[in-house]
Amino acid sequence: MVIKILLADDHSLMREGLKQLLEMEPDLKVVGQVGTGGELLDMADRIKADVILLDINLPDISGLEVLKLLKQRGFEKKVIMLTIHDDWEYVNQSIKLGASGYLLKDVEAQSLYTAIRDVNAGKTYIHPNLAFDIIAQKEKALSVDRLTSREKEVLSMISRGLNNDDIAEKLVISEKTVRNHVSNIYRKLQVKDRTQAALLGMKNGILHKYI
Repeated sequence: MVIKILLADDHSLMREGLKQLLEMEPDLKVVGQVGTGGELLDMADRIKADVILLDINLPDISGLEVLKLLKQRGFEKKVIMLTIHDDWEYVNQSIKLGASGYLLKDVEAQSLYTAIRDVNAGKTYIHPNLAFDIIAQKEKALSVDRLTSREKEVLSMISRGLNNDDIAEKLVISEKTVRNHVSNIYRKLQVKDRTQAALLGMKNGILHKYI
C-alpha cells in the first residue's frame, strides 16, 4: 500500500528535497506541497493524503495553530511535526494538540521513513534524539515492573494515544478510576505528563505486551 504524503514547509528547496528523499521509497508518495498554513487549511480536505509533514514555523500561521485548527475541524489524517525545535515544550504541545509524530529537520532518512510508516499504522513517533534525552533523564524509572497489571494496561493505552474517556470505555471502568491509575503511573515512573509516560512505556515494550 502506498502512503500518500502532504508537505507543509515555507522553504521550497526543503519541500523538494523531502519529496525526492521520500519518493526513493516505493511505498511513499508526495501528493501535495504547500508553503503556508492557510494553503494547508485550504488544501487539507481536497488532497487525499494519509500523512501530513507539518513545519512548526510557517510564515502566516504557526504549525501548532494549524494543527489545532485541523483537529477542531475533525480532521483525522495523521500529522507529523517537522521542525528545528528540539524543545520538549514543543513536543508536549504538539502531542496534546493531536500530532502523531515529532521530527527534527536533521533526521536521518531511515528514521523519517520509519516515522511515516509507524504514524500511518497508528503509532506515535518521536525523534530518536529527543526520545533518548527523556529516557536518559528517567533511567531509574525505566522499568514498568513496579506498575500493577491494570496500570500497565492503562499505560499501554496512553502510549497508543488514547485519552482517559477512551480508556475508561475500553476497560469498562469510570473516568475517575482512570485518572487515579494515571496519577499512580506518573508517581511510580517519576514522570510529569502523558508524553513522558508513553515514551517510557514504549521503551519497555509495553505496546507489544499489552494489546
